[in-house]
Amino acid sequence: MASVPEPTTPPRSPAASPFTLRAAFRRQAVLTIALPLLAVCVVIGIAGHAVLAGLLIAALLLVLAAVRLLLPTRAVGALAVRSRVTDTAVMLVMALAIGVLSGSPNL
Repeated sequence: MASVPEPTTPPRSPAASPFTLRAAFRRQAVLTIALPLLAVCVVIGIAGHAVLAGLLIAALLLVLAAVRLLLPTRAVGALAVRSRVTDTAVMLVMALAIGVLSGSPNL
């Protein structure tokens, strides 16, 4: 009987696979943190504190704009849509608009 040759490379562990949920969360770490924070802001707004929720969303956008500006594209995951300058400028304009509108009376 012929012996079966041993594989030359050891099988990869499931944790090392780039297709696991853990790897996806690692690739999208910024969004994994930002989306629950956004959900908290929405819950605060639903609870009757719309002005506070708007200001918190504006602050979150400011932080995300800074993260997009300072971190490399690979580190920000799906937050990188266009060029670094464009993404940052759009988030800053949105933060300013939401902050101003949330503080406006009778809205």
